[in-house]
Amino acid sequence: MGALTEGVERSTRKDRAYLIAIGLLLVELLAGIAWGIQRGLSSLFAREILMIVSFTQIGMVTSVFGLTKAVTNIGMGALSDRVGRKPVIVVGAIVSALGGVVIASADRFAGLLLGTALIGLGGGSTFVGIMVAMTEAIPSRIGLAMGLFELAAYGGSTLGTSLAGYLAVSYGLRQPFTVLMAISALSAVLCFLFIPETNGFAQEERAKPRERVKITHYARELAPMYFAGFSSKIMDSLVVSFLPLYLTGLGMDIDRMTTVLSAFTFSWALLQPVTGHASDRFGRKRVIVFGLAGSVISVVTFTLTGSFSLLIVCSLLLGVEAAFFYTPLVAMVSDIAPSELEGTLIGSYRFFRDLGYFVGPLLLGTIADSLGLVYAFYATSLILLVAMMLIQLQARETVVRAE
Repeated sequence: MGALTEGVERSTRKDRAYLIAIGLLLVELLAGIAWGIQRGLSSLFAREILMIVSFTQIGMVTSVFGLTKAVTNIGMGALSDRVGRKPVIVVGAIVSALGGVVIASADRFAGLLLGTALIGLGGGSTFVGIMVAMTEAIPSRIGLAMGLFELAAYGGSTLGTSLAGYLAVSYGLRQPFTVLMAISALSAVLCFLFIPETNGFAQEERAKPRERVKITHYARELAPMYFAGFSSKIMDSLVVSFLPLYLTGLGMDIDRMTTVLSAFTFSWALLQPVTGHASDRFGRKRVIVFGLAGSVISVVTFTLTGSFSLLIVCSLLLGVEAAFFYTPLVAMVSDIAPSELEGTLIGSYRFFRDLGYFVGPLLLGTIADSLGLVYAFYATSLILLVAMMLIQLQARETVVRAE
């Protein structure tokens, strides 16, 4: 009888955990839509509305987003270990909504930077809170949990970028940021009303005695993952900041340009649950190395064609390859992190990863201004190559498979 009762309780707990995960994914989808609007239009807003022509200055917009998101990740990750995941998620969504309001009314470059910074602060808070909550809701399937998280984020981003293109063509470049505000506000309300706190899911594990190990011990082991994550955002900043300008330089209109961008996030989002699950079964390292190796090649292929159809193929392939390393990287971090430091270490990983969003646009913008836009693509490919070599040579496999 006791065993039956225990089994029922375990089943009920599992069902509740999956319901919580579904709710978290819905909030993440809405956050992704808001992010996709910002990703798809920020560089065009700077050029078309604010008349900014310098690649370096346009790149500053994405850099501000990356810096604020990175700093927020590490701070809010640690804070969520203390106050819980839910408050961090709700506050982040509210701050993102404020950012949308600021950009929609911006008449100067400083206004665009301020609004972007608010979206970075809010996005960093929301994403790290949901990411850690997902690992707590489904602790036995971390790769799958991270894949579903990224599917919601980048699936939402795909929808957001497509929606942004439609709204920009129909109503102008300001209107999409008003929609961003409304979507972010909706996600805050939904989380506040319907999503319970997940921090308690890990309390039983936290109660077990553990050897005290300094955070710096884990940081050294995570260094290859930090750089690979950093490199992934260099690549992403290329797509967000400079691929739109490269495509419009080829004569593409906004509709076609956003279609190419959406193809990247679509394939990236769609495959992340698959690659996350594959890394649960077959190991993280080989999946990550495969994705990085393919990205080294695919980034350069954008510079070899002006065909709309071929550029969509390039974008789809790059998204597929990004899925192979993006989700397994954070799953590998979660494998290494003890439960009492999971928010802190995932936040620190996201901090170094999102620094690529700060460094990338400035570095690539300087290269583009000095040598030409195509050299930004070549530099990104080289950075990804270094990341691939570091993972191959220095990272250890964290998934132990039964023989």
